[in-house]
Parts: sequence; structure tokens; C-alpha cells
Amino acid sequence: MVHIVTDSTSDIPANFVRELDITVVPAHVIFGNESYDDGVTITREEFYQRLVTSAELPTTASPSAGEFAEVYQRLGGEVISIHLASKLSGVFNTAHSATQLVPDLNVTLFDSTSLAMGLGWQVIAAARAAQAGQSVAQIRQLLEDTRPRVRVYAGLDTLEYVRRSGRVSWARAMVSQLLHIKPILEVRDGVVTQLERIRTRRNLVERLKQLAHELGPLDTLAVQHTRAYDDARLMADELAAVLPVRHPIVVCEATTTIGTHIGPNGLGIIAVKAAS
Repeated sequence: MVHIVTDSTSDIPANFVRELDITVVPAHVIFGNESYDDGVTITREEFYQRLVTSAELPTTASPSAGEFAEVYQRLGGEVISIHLASKLSGVFNTAHSATQLVPDLNVTLFDSTSLAMGLGWQVIAAARAAQAGQSVAQIRQLLEDTRPRVRVYAGLDTLEYVRRSGRVSWARAMVSQLLHIKPILEVRDGVVTQLERIRTRRNLVERLKQLAHELGPLDTLAVQHTRAYDDARLMADELAAVLPVRHPIVVCEATTTIGTHIGPNGLGIIAVKAAS
């Protein structure tokens, strides 16, 4: 059987990890001099509690090449390692470096060109195929077919955390706060773009639901959030009543890497469009 490996930025819910035997290598979250393994030595709840009270933003780091190599050696056999977009992070390149440390192992790398459940859905599809006994070549072709059908939209409640991360200016963040502007971002092919600017949270939620409708029939859909479970659950229930989705809609919290930059109360929809 082919082993499927990913990193913790994939946000795959624990039940999928267990049932599909997915190996998740944790990224690192650093508050000052304290380093934690994402989802292992710090929970998402603990992370967000510290995020809103910390004077400085935490930093994040990918697993080391040695950590990936150790996982590949432990699994043995054939491995497909699927990761965060290489344009957005060094995780993919680190995993590539790890393969050089274990040249005798059969490790296939795949760049998801996405993040969060945009990556997670691809990992889940690969793991389902692996459990069905498909070969590395078959699973890679499945990933190639799935990747262009992934859509990621994220709504920010505030630009304050993006400002603190250095991604936008103080002035722009202040203007957005004064005007109550809440941007919607799209991630596609490893590139983050601002899709729209919304004035109220209610309109933000409605626009995200509209974007989901515009995608047409879906294979899978996740509603992701950063400390906004109730809003995410309500959105998922409303979409489930009207959208044609092949698999049950998933609600899950976004990775610490995403949370560091967008802060609490973020909402997003991450879908895989049905194959035409």
C-alpha cells in the first residue's frame, strides 16, 4: 500500500487522519523563545488564546528535512508526500531536501499549490485512493486531475493581524478598520489575491455563500474558521440544504500558519469542484 504524508498546514480533521491512515508531520509555532509542534504540543484553542493576548505575533516554521526523512524511513515502501504551495512556504522545498537524505526510498513529492483544506482535500483524495489499492502513478494522476478544481476563498474580519505581520501598511489597515472593510481573498495556483472588499460581516458571510453557489456542483466542501465555529457551522448547515455536494460538508479550524496572519473570526470556504 502507498503511504500518504502531509504537513499540519493541511488542516485535515482528526477523524480523516485516523480512518485514512494519513501521516501528518507537524509544523512549528514559536512564541518568543518557546517552540511548539502544531496540533501536538499546542492545540488550536491554546494557540488562538495566546494569539490575541501576545504583544508580538508568533512565527511559524516548517518541519526540518531531518523530521521528514525520519518519517519517510519509518514508513518505508512507497510514499507520496503532499504539501503546502511552494510559492507560499518553504515546506515543499524542505520535504524535497529530505528525499536527498533517503535516496534509497521511493518518495514522490506533490505540490498542492494550495493551503489549508485546499491542500487537505487533495491529501484525503490521495489517501482514499491508496486505501483502494491504487498505484503511485494512479494516485499522482488523481492529484493532477484534482488540483485545478480546488477553490479557496477566505474572508478576514480585520486587517490588524495582516498589518502586524508586515503584509500591509499601518495606514491601509487603519482605513479598513475605520470603514469596516472586510476583504475576501482567493488562493489559486499558489497566489493570494484580494477578490473583493466587503463592508459588513453579514455581507461577508452572504458573499461567501454566494461564491460557493457560483462554483456549481461540488465534490467536497469545507467551511473553515479561526475561532468562529458558530458562524462556520451555521454557514455549513445553510449550504448543505441547497448545494449539490457529493460528500458531507466539513467544518474545521484553520491552521496556525493562517491564523497568525488573519487573526480570529476569519471565515472561508474551500471546495473541490465536481469533475466535468
